[in-house]
Amino acid sequence: MKFLNPQVQRTARRIPILCAVYFVAFVFCFLFCLQRDVLAQVQYQLSEGTTVYHPLLGALLCTLLGTILGFFLNALLYWIPLRAKASAWFLPFMLTGLLTHWRFPVVGDTGTAPSWWVYALLLLGYGLWLGLWRMLLDSKKERETFSTYAWPNALQLILMTLMTVSLSNTDIVVHRTLRAVSLVEQRAYEDALQCARWETHPSRQLSVATALALSETNQMGNRLFAYPQPYGVSGLLPEPSDTMLFGKLHVSVSNHLGYKRGEHTHPLFFLQVIDGKPKAHPAVRNYLLSAYLLERRIDDFTQRLLLDDSLSLALPLHYREALILRQHLAPADSSLMLFDDSLNAEYLTFDSLRNATGTKEEREFRCRRHFGATYWYYYFFR
Repeated sequence: MKFLNPQVQRTARRIPILCAVYFVAFVFCFLFCLQRDVLAQVQYQLSEGTTVYHPLLGALLCTLLGTILGFFLNALLYWIPLRAKASAWFLPFMLTGLLTHWRFPVVGDTGTAPSWWVYALLLLGYGLWLGLWRMLLDSKKERETFSTYAWPNALQLILMTLMTVSLSNTDIVVHRTLRAVSLVEQRAYEDALQCARWETHPSRQLSVATALALSETNQMGNRLFAYPQPYGVSGLLPEPSDTMLFGKLHVSVSNHLGYKRGEHTHPLFFLQVIDGKPKAHPAVRNYLLSAYLLERRIDDFTQRLLLDDSLSLALPLHYREALILRQHLAPADSSLMLFDDSLNAEYLTFDSLRNATGTKEEREFRCRRHFGATYWYYYFFR
């Protein structure tokens, strides 16, 4: 569209370029930083594990295709007034949301992917929007200030950005789970543990990835109960239903333990069986001891522990906490005593908070505040 005013003509050239710059910056950061794990999981699922998603290459390719489409639509809709030039980028923004709208119920994703009618309504609204501007052409009413044309386009870009985000998968638990699994596959175990550090309601797959990362770094006996364990022993091993979405997690756990779990085998029974193998991997023992603790089978835990270790202060923290707890739960049995005065004093403090006056919720809050990372808190409140 030609304008008589040179300043407006310059503005007409600049606005599409600025819209493109905004689109490229947003979409690349959105796909590469926020949705990379969702896209990787979608590609793994659709290809049945035969291809691998490259985050940088994928983000660049999708951004490039969206930018080409945006410039094509900008040329096609040349008649749109300067105040609405950003409207040409509606379809690229919507397609970006469509690309990242996938949901994963197996991870506990409670969101629902937008139905086809949502996209139909968006396209209908877009058509009405273009029709409105078609009837209100104002190319002859030229204004001289750049801001007169800039702020309406900026507002449209912001609204389209919000549309893209609302269409995409923004479930924080899903993103943390997918990220942790990806980091475990890359052997970035400490980074994977950071994904679960602040998650109070983790998915089961996130618990599995956390347990694997702790075992790989020889920290399972010291830090397992610093993370929420709402699934008990089921949070240690992947389930058969996870194979399609988390096939690599299955492989990582199987390689770590040296054996693959059967489809209908209970996790605890599986660990007991492979622990009895002559050449069982050392990690199997820690997995089995942790499974006993998660099941609150302290006597079985103690018996298995004493097959390889003696009672000493060199034992991992959670193992000593379990032994101290056993001493207080069965004070008449003096055959197994762990002399750890400091840890015993901490348990007595925990026990006093647990039995203090107040409602159950108040007592639990006090115990969680001071002892939330201990086995004692898990045993009595989880």
